[in-house]
Amino acid sequence: METAFKRRQSPVCGAVQCGRQVRVWLGFGLLIALAGTLGCGSAAKAQAAIAEKAPTLRIRVNNYARVSPTTLNASEREAGRILGQTGLRTEWLNCSGNAESTTTQNLCNEPLESTDIVLRLIPESTNNQYQDSVFGFAVVPIVASVYVNYAVNSARRDNAESEVPMILGSVIAHEIGHLLLGLNSHSVTGIMQKRWERNQMRQAITGNLLFTREQGTLMQMEMQKRARLQTAVNR
Repeated sequence: METAFKRRQSPVCGAVQCGRQVRVWLGFGLLIALAGTLGCGSAAKAQAAIAEKAPTLRIRVNNYARVSPTTLNASEREAGRILGQTGLRTEWLNCSGNAESTTTQNLCNEPLESTDIVLRLIPESTNNQYQDSVFGFAVVPIVASVYVNYAVNSARRDNAESEVPMILGSVIAHEIGHLLLGLNSHSVTGIMQKRWERNQMRQAITGNLLFTREQGTLMQMEMQKRARLQTAVNR
């Protein structure tokens, strides 16, 4: 005990000795920081490589509801983010008569590929044999139709009109989900729920209404199958 007491009460190290210790610890810290930086860089490269290999879904948008360009672009970004959570990349072609460029319009006029789908934005529900929910309806495997007024009215009920792009983007992702998962793909949790109450709306507005991990896996498998089919056609 006496020895221990004396060790705790020992004087502070000399300037030279402390200087050496500080340099050693600084060097050690720099090595750790460098290793962490390299690790982050490697992780970023790995994620970029995964993203590069991710299947790309090209979506031809027909804006029959005349959604404003600002709202449309924001809705597409949100739908793309949600689909991106499953490992899919999205490419949006706005194929209305007022296409942004001649190049875009030409792409819209090309024959559909296996990795292409058509998204129709229509004002509200119409009586038809394909209707399967208040969100819109899907004709597997190519065409998804979304009722824009559903998103607008839902936002108004919650006094959240500024959040229309978040809700519309979620609805778009839901209907595209049907094209990749099949018509009977409603689930008890997540974005593929058949009915959205206040809780689901809050999740949509905050960006937390997403596909489940299992759904993401199935969607990737479907897109990979479509990509292989298109590769075979191009040969």
